[in-house]
Amino acid sequence: MKITEIRIQLIRHSKTKLRAFAEITLDSKLVIKDFQIFQSDRGPWVGMPSRKMPDGSWRELVFAISTELQETISGTILRAYQDEMNKPENYLNQV
Repeated sequence: MKITEIRIQLIRHSKTKLRAFAEITLDSKLVIKDFQIFQSDRGPWVGMPSRKMPDGSWRELVFAISTELQETISGTILRAYQDEMNKPENYLNQV
């Protein structure tokens, strides 16, 4: 399985820790949307697509069974996020 495309949608002037959404395409055949990119004191991290349940808890809709796949997905998304943030049109809008 290979990530063949990544799209990043930045959130301009976010007042929360959520900085962007991402979607990935696997093998040019399957798209997974709603990865969330959060900023923390230790740097950005990727949250898997999830849904809020009626009791207020969150349930992941998509998750990697192996740590290796999780790290590959997160690392690839974070590199694409940094590339997007470093584009001249986005550099000045960082808050």
